[in-house]
Amino acid sequence: MMNVARRWLFLILAAAVLCAFLPGRDTRADRPVPVRLTLTVSAGEQADLYSRLDIDSRSITRAIVRAKKERVPEPSVLPDVTVRIQAGSGAEQRYRLEPSGRLWNESAGERLVLPDAAAIRLLSYAEGLRSRHYGKLVDWDEANKLIPRKSYFSITDLESGLTFRVQRRAGSDHADVQPLTKEDTRIMKRIYDNHWSWRRRAILVRNASGLFAASMNGMPHGGDGIPGNNFSGHFCVHFYRSTTHKSDTPDLEHQLMVHKAAGLVRSFLDAAAPDVLAESFVTAMAYKDAELIRQAGAGLDQAKLREWLDRMEEVQSIRIVKPLKEEQDARPRSAGDADKKSSLTAEVQTQIAVQRKGGKNCRTAYAFSYARESADAPWRLKDIVIAETSRS
Repeated sequence: MMNVARRWLFLILAAAVLCAFLPGRDTRADRPVPVRLTLTVSAGEQADLYSRLDIDSRSITRAIVRAKKERVPEPSVLPDVTVRIQAGSGAEQRYRLEPSGRLWNESAGERLVLPDAAAIRLLSYAEGLRSRHYGKLVDWDEANKLIPRKSYFSITDLESGLTFRVQRRAGSDHADVQPLTKEDTRIMKRIYDNHWSWRRRAILVRNASGLFAASMNGMPHGGDGIPGNNFSGHFCVHFYRSTTHKSDTPDLEHQLMVHKAAGLVRSFLDAAAPDVLAESFVTAMAYKDAELIRQAGAGLDQAKLREWLDRMEEVQSIRIVKPLKEEQDARPRSAGDADKKSSLTAEVQTQIAVQRKGGKNCRTAYAFSYARESADAPWRLKDIVIAETSRS
């Protein structure tokens, strides 16, 4: 009996040793690889203010893992949405979200084609995140009531994310505003790199009524009203369709920034006439806003667009030299002006004052060429030609 027991024990031990050396199935290989999916929204690649959403959806991550890949040139993408995907312990992959819900890997020139259901859900997540990141676009007549005189509210810079408190003191065509305290003034000046400036910036205005898209300049001027805040005067806050003290027409730079704060630059430019598009392009260069140049330059060949982005970095200052009102009134009207609304091509000639870094001021001219597919379609930039430059 003992011999039988020893024999069985020997067989069991031998089988255990043999199994230890035989190739077996790794059950870990059957487990799905964890995929981390993160959406971010920001006004530009250099913006410090961003909104983030971690998506926990098995159906979307499964669709991404199984997605068909295809090589494509640079497609149209949502400029403010980034999708980051990390599978297991692998390197994180960065994608741009297309309006169709597809994902484009810029570095690889590769697209992930998701099923319709997953693409629609991903777009829904992105739109929800965008609505929380940006402010509501409100007409000045409504904004005038939402932030009445003597009321307090906060301002957040869309790029830096810095926030300070203010009070509206006056203003009938826009809001005349002052920082509340020395600390609020210090934060505001920090937004402008510690130098006061007339430059417009996209901002978010927040009070008990909500979060609103607006634009501000950073130059103390005019009447004062809050003692001890280290701010001599007030500054201006503009909303959709508000105007400056000197004009009944909304200021283009302020309106660009208002729409930027609302996440609606693309829709603003799609509805714009060629002359507004040309001025927006020059404004983007002056502000060194690469994303705004890409949007104002929609339609331009990618190689030429990169040339203008490089040119932007070389510029110290740039502006359009507008003719005096008397000169505008004296210009004869063309017989073809009535046909411009139905035209499919347009040329915009602009006089430009520009100063390159380390160089002198000079005058030149830019000729913008635009085209559109139909009378209802948005204008697209096809070319920019620079005339011979002269010293000013």
